[in-house]
Amino acid sequence: MSLYKSEKLKKMKKIASLAIMAGMILCSCTKGFEEMNVNPTNPTGTDIGPLFNGVVSTLTFQGNEMFYLDNEIFYPESELGALISDAWGNYQIGTQAVWDNYYNALSNIRDIESRFDDECAAMGDDEYCDKARAQLIVLKAFKTFKVTDMFGDIPYSEAGKIWYNTQNTSFQKPKFDSQESIYKSLLEELVWARGILNNPVNVTSLGNNYYSLGSYDVLYANNYEKWGKIANSLILKHGMRMRDKDPDFADTLLVTAYNLPVIDDYYYSGNGGFILWPSYLTTGIGDVNWSFREHRNLRMGETVFAQMSSTPDPTGKDIFDLRMYVFFDTNHKTDEFPDGAWVGYPQIRTASTPSEGGSPYERSRDANYQFKGPSCIYSPFNYYMIRDNSDEVGFMPKVLMSAAEVCFIKAEMMIKGIVPNSGIELDDMIRKGIEMSYLLWLQPHDVDYNPTWKYTYPGLDTILSNSDIWAVSYSYSSNLMNQLIYMNPNFDYSEESYLKLIYQQRWLDLFRQPGEAWSLARRTFMTPTTTNHQKLTSYRMPYPPTEITYNYDNYLQQVSKMTHGDSRETKVWWMTK
Repeated sequence: MSLYKSEKLKKMKKIASLAIMAGMILCSCTKGFEEMNVNPTNPTGTDIGPLFNGVVSTLTFQGNEMFYLDNEIFYPESELGALISDAWGNYQIGTQAVWDNYYNALSNIRDIESRFDDECAAMGDDEYCDKARAQLIVLKAFKTFKVTDMFGDIPYSEAGKIWYNTQNTSFQKPKFDSQESIYKSLLEELVWARGILNNPVNVTSLGNNYYSLGSYDVLYANNYEKWGKIANSLILKHGMRMRDKDPDFADTLLVTAYNLPVIDDYYYSGNGGFILWPSYLTTGIGDVNWSFREHRNLRMGETVFAQMSSTPDPTGKDIFDLRMYVFFDTNHKTDEFPDGAWVGYPQIRTASTPSEGGSPYERSRDANYQFKGPSCIYSPFNYYMIRDNSDEVGFMPKVLMSAAEVCFIKAEMMIKGIVPNSGIELDDMIRKGIEMSYLLWLQPHDVDYNPTWKYTYPGLDTILSNSDIWAVSYSYSSNLMNQLIYMNPNFDYSEESYLKLIYQQRWLDLFRQPGEAWSLARRTFMTPTTTNHQKLTSYRMPYPPTEITYNYDNYLQQVSKMTHGDSRETKVWWMTK
């Protein structure tokens, strides 16, 4: 039974396509720092609102990033997926896409910051732009954390400022900042932003109404409470990520953040969570299907199968986690398995591994869902999870940070003694995280929300036909707690057992955020594995070719500080294991 209400998907504002806004701010992928924004006084020829919306547009899926990094490196190294062939080794295409996306956006962020200063000066009120400035800090922090987590030290404090002064060599060739300094400065900025966004006062101390982005906040329509929740959730996430490196700095931030509002919803209102909902934004949000269809080589691996089924039985009779039916498909049907079989691909191929093929990601499956190609003998990713493309309004969300992830971060804080833990509170926080994950991943499957989702596996259809996702999410989160803790003879209630469970469930919830799953694996080395983490060989990604070309002297100086040079073996600052 569906709880979907179509009227809740109505837009709060009439908005322009994010794809169009992206075109307003993005430069050619081959341009370096000197070439970006050739007009130093007006980088995009537009105003603050469109510039801000343009920065938002850079949060969408990037095709080359998904193809060359997510599908080829992060899924197999985190063991959320498995590769049937190592066919796309030119990862530089992916890292260049990430680099260009970030630094083009950062240039516009710097411009907006400068314009805020001008607006405040014109009003004679230094607080005039504080609310909008805090919203911008949230976007800047999210994007910068992503890039520094991928590369380590990056140009930051001097980057994106070429238009400030075209003769300033530091702005033309920005220095590399340490990841430690970037992390700490961003966390401190987020603390400030959280305070501003959580303050319900609508006027400055001088009595002026705060500057507003108006209709250009296409995500939350200037709901500062929502923005404040995201700021606080990012503090929890990245404070926890760097805690092992500097607990004295992190713990004060974490304890305060634990007790303040966090991301806690993403239901049918269409703009919940820190998530891009394409149907709410009325636009496609990236070439997801292209990245899977052309890549072809990603399958469900043995590791993730083992976390969702008590045995590898191909009939699926031992599947206990309903997210299996949303995340993955059976293989191509046979006489023995007329609906297909559930078969995990080995995380590490050997000479005896059967050849795998088929066409499980082709759009032709819209008309013939069951046809995956006779040579598809292992389970692919669920077609409906990856069918969206930028040529039409999609339905699968791009998750930036989920409510479930916040719950698992809080549970980790409890078991590590950062905040008080009564035992009952810990278990309930884990259960709540699982419930939140179910609510997220069952929603796009709801045919009343997503009309493209035409087929439901019997193991899920029977359950949903007699209930709704709210009741199912609650009951199955409790069922999983019984399966994984209370009725599990191998669970000994130790800190290690709890951490493995917390990381397992956070890892599963990160199913469409493989880069985040990779970061969780790099930080903890306690995420699920059937290879003893043999696949986890990349601790960072090398800098893209254009950075070496355009910023060579600073690049050489940076590489000289790195333990294994500009390679995937050099660990980022926050890695301690």
